[in-house]
Amino acid sequence: MRDTDRDWREVARKEPYWGVISVDRFKGRSLKDGDLKPFFQSGEAYLEQVLALVRRLLDPKFEIRRALDFGCGVGRLTIPIARASKSDVVGVDVAPEMLRLCEEHARAAGVRNLTLALSDDELVKVTGVFNFVNSYIVLQHVPPERGLAILSRLLSKIETNGVASIQLTYAKARKLLKHEEGRAEYYRREGDSIEELATRPDGRPEGSITMYDYDLNKVMAIIQEATKFPMVVRPTDDDGHIGVHVILKCGR
Repeated sequence: MRDTDRDWREVARKEPYWGVISVDRFKGRSLKDGDLKPFFQSGEAYLEQVLALVRRLLDPKFEIRRALDFGCGVGRLTIPIARASKSDVVGVDVAPEMLRLCEEHARAAGVRNLTLALSDDELVKVTGVFNFVNSYIVLQHVPPERGLAILSRLLSKIETNGVASIQLTYAKARKLLKHEEGRAEYYRREGDSIEELATRPDGRPEGSITMYDYDLNKVMAIIQEATKFPMVVRPTDDDGHIGVHVILKCGR
């Protein structure tokens, strides 16, 4: 299994903002004010949209009291979440450089209720429960063998009637097939699908951004354990990487 945590430490060292939003204007170790402002405004717009959906469709009185942002990066979403929270917010990331930049931006924004910690699959540095857990355009970069277990742990951190906002990818557009060539030496047809039997060593250089597709049956089985309430499911499409953004209220 590819060490994607090591990749992200390298991305954080070279292209921390582009690693969050892969648009050319966000390339480089630092951004000019003209690019930094829209970068963080996109995070504010995201949170406004999520809270509007929650209050319209799940819980009209919902307010963020204590929040966790998994894969906080440089703070694009974490800082707006902290501004909206009634109490403390925890941001975790696998890359120390991302955490350093997140702290720097939070300080510049006057945010004082944010705690940052280095992340791991077991979330050992995340204590207590939260009424809002967020992970957006993060799990898609984690191998599903790890990501499904992380998803389960994230949902277990949410108190009854708390809300989760989770995004992941489950398919690729045909135009991306060329990027998958040479990934396996042998295949087996299983009904209408192809199963890889022997995967070649991954020769991509360290710091490559990898996109993984999740089995939605497995994802929904995990979510089923966390809620019996209706949920909001929004389609996402990042240049042919097809996914879902699930917003759910936890509890039975």
